[in-house]
Amino acid sequence: MSLYIGANYHPHDWPEERWSTDIALMKEAGFTTVRLGHLCWDSFEPDEGVYTFEWFDTVMNLFAEAGIGVVLDITLRPAPVWVHRLCPGCNIYGKSGTYQASLRRYMEDIADPAYQHYALRFAEILVKRYKNHPALEAFGLCNEIGDGYPSYSEYARNRFSGWLKKKYGTVEALNEAWAARRWSRKLPSFEDVVMQENELAVGAPEAWLDMRRFWSEGIGDFLIQIKNLIDKEAPGIPHSSNHYAEKGNLGFDYLKAYNQFVDYPGIGFYCPYEMRDAYFNNLSMYMQRLAETGKPMWCLEFQTGTKGVPFGPYGAVRRYVFLCLLNRAQMILGWTWRSMLGGEEQYLYGLLAHDGVPTQNYQEYKQIASDMKKLQEYAFPYLPNPEIGVAYSYDSSWVGQYASFQYRLSYHESMAQVTKLLASRNQDYNVVDLSHVKGDYKLLIIPEHILMSKAKAEYIRKYVSEGGTVIMTGYSASVDETNNVFGTPRPGYLADVFGIRVAGHYRTDMECFFSEGAKVKEAEGRITERLSIQGKEDRLVIDVDYYEILELNTAEEFARLEGKDLCAISVNHYGQGEAYYTAVETNETLLAWLIEQLSEKLGLQDPLSTPQGVHARKIAENQYFYVNTTEQEILISLERPGRGVLTEQEYEKELVLKPYDGELIVTP
Repeated sequence: MSLYIGANYHPHDWPEERWSTDIALMKEAGFTTVRLGHLCWDSFEPDEGVYTFEWFDTVMNLFAEAGIGVVLDITLRPAPVWVHRLCPGCNIYGKSGTYQASLRRYMEDIADPAYQHYALRFAEILVKRYKNHPALEAFGLCNEIGDGYPSYSEYARNRFSGWLKKKYGTVEALNEAWAARRWSRKLPSFEDVVMQENELAVGAPEAWLDMRRFWSEGIGDFLIQIKNLIDKEAPGIPHSSNHYAEKGNLGFDYLKAYNQFVDYPGIGFYCPYEMRDAYFNNLSMYMQRLAETGKPMWCLEFQTGTKGVPFGPYGAVRRYVFLCLLNRAQMILGWTWRSMLGGEEQYLYGLLAHDGVPTQNYQEYKQIASDMKKLQEYAFPYLPNPEIGVAYSYDSSWVGQYASFQYRLSYHESMAQVTKLLASRNQDYNVVDLSHVKGDYKLLIIPEHILMSKAKAEYIRKYVSEGGTVIMTGYSASVDETNNVFGTPRPGYLADVFGIRVAGHYRTDMECFFSEGAKVKEAEGRITERLSIQGKEDRLVIDVDYYEILELNTAEEFARLEGKDLCAISVNHYGQGEAYYTAVETNETLLAWLIEQLSEKLGLQDPLSTPQGVHARKIAENQYFYVNTTEQEILISLERPGRGVLTEQEYEKELVLKPYDGELIVTP
């Protein structure tokens, strides 16, 4: 398989006489691929039914002549002004029901049927026109779907009412699910349904979660429609999407829908130049996109400069490219080619400066292109068969956000803790949805799965009973699928599988329960409690915000909270497998220790051992890829002598990696 390198290009921003100059510079840099067409629907269809594709035909022909492949984005957002005029239901309405003018991009309700009529009509015309073009490499399913603004319009309310009727069947069932007996909120009919936020208040947790699910499903369904259109009109042509499923104010349940619209997983990859926790937050989203697709990642947008900062230290972006190659990337397309003169991103810097002159970013991408050309002769893109699955829960992220006073470690922070742990251990894993797991994993990690449905609980039960090993962390299985707190012993639906009852909890706003010496104040004023955990042979110290009181039924104590007379980790033998439960919230240090205890027993492959700050993988037999993520030169001991592919040097016993550098060592 090939590796692809290039940039995002916006020819409609630049005069036609500039196009050939830009393409020549891309070719000189060694670019193989360019992404075109996004964010400019009205450049193709300036008014309803009026099409002006001729200018873009010229662009496509120029790239074909240059031998540069095109990922053609099907540009359906932002919607042109004329679409907003014809489709009032696609307009965004605020929480008070007031119309909001489309001042910026992504201010349309893409679940509106009238909007979808015009969007899918345009998509069909675009796909038919270019599906056989020699420059076409793949299609993109629009840009950053999932970003934008929720709409509280009457149009959306009517659709929400219909969605609930389809889901619950009767208003009595809806009232039961929403605990409407509380505070006299019983609905006489589905027509009385309202959106669950207004200017003054947010609705009850059960109803509010259903509204988030309704918005999510509308977005996922639209992506599926675009994918189905491509399959019909251009069968066999690859496609991808840099959707924004994780967007905090909107987003959608990617793992629920991805099997129905993903060909190649895609992402926009942006990180601060300094390697810190923000990287692991981004990597957490990245791994979710990979899910269990078994395909390599297409980074349809990738860091060049950033907002207000033209470029970082030379090599910092190259380091991120290497890290993505470690994590199954195949395509790297810089955002953006040239710094834009106008619009909201005029100071988001590209490979070329505002005056069209190449910058340091261009030189760095030129080096990346040379590296990728060498690396593709070996086992890239790297496609491992992970032995570890990490469960993700879209619902839990919203439940935790709604009741943040209860679940003080945010769900995304919890996932990032696991990501950081496994990345630092050089260990591959897949992110899974417990509703439909494909792979066969030796270890399943379930961090902060606050909402536990019957279907997911049954998968866990079957997995453990048939010999699997699961680790679940504190906070988990607190509420059921309707977002009602379990009235049965926690972890709900799974108390017998884990052999425990969660009898209560302590946290750091209950300071009277722990000694002054145990309090740890961090720089931002946050207080944690320092706990000592004793295993059978060794002990460790962690700082936590929260820990639970575990009553052991059939479970045994695997580790203990010293001085607390409490169980820190329980283990229950259930069927042929084992279920571990940690009394604390998701904690990187504790999970690292526990996985280390279990690795030999589970037969997990030993990950490559590297100095701190170096990430590595054995990508194939006799092929070892190392990345120095730090600003310091690092020496790495080699088990066997080998040849460096990028430096073209021979190495006997050690490899010295410069800051931000990487190398593929091939041994005899």
